[in-house]
Amino acid sequence: MYTVSDTDSQLLTALRKGDETAFRILYDRYWADIYTMVYRRLQDEDATKDIVQNIFVNLWISRKEITIESTLAPYLNRAAKNRAISLYKQNEASFARENFFQEEQVQHSIETSLEATELEAFFKEEIDGMPDTMRKAFVLSRHEDKSVREIATELCLSEQTIKNNISQALERLRKRIKLYYSDPQNLTVLFLFFLTEL
Repeated sequence: MYTVSDTDSQLLTALRKGDETAFRILYDRYWADIYTMVYRRLQDEDATKDIVQNIFVNLWISRKEITIESTLAPYLNRAAKNRAISLYKQNEASFARENFFQEEQVQHSIETSLEATELEAFFKEEIDGMPDTMRKAFVLSRHEDKSVREIATELCLSEQTIKNNISQALERLRKRIKLYYSDPQNLTVLFLFFLTEL
């Protein structure tokens, strides 16, 4: 019998064998996160629910072919991104863009725009959830472009404390971005601006 304490790897092994309990645990574990990702892009509750439901239905149907060995998150995120982009293209990108751009150019433009918007929202949520000192130090460093010395003076803390807080903030963001964004178009820029050490 599988439980919520089991790892994705254990549950995926059971899922391939048709274990419905393992599927339900994975569904409950990731439904809210995937819903949030899709809704950020579409801003449409009904369409988002349909997409998320279809993703998990497809996961069950394709369970025997799944080759994921560790975490399910990147697989689900790719599926969510692709389905959201497909729907977005159907609704918004057909009439004018088809007259001026090749299909590949449309795909790249839409994907980049959607991903940039989602990543911006993702970073805002992650930064807002940081401890107070860590958030202030990070925002002053990355958003207001202040030096460690200036931040230390403003927050009445030592320079080493500021450096530690910024490093911890970067590590939090790195872990989260790698978990949910296996191959974002804008990840290089984000690493250069947000996720590089001082």
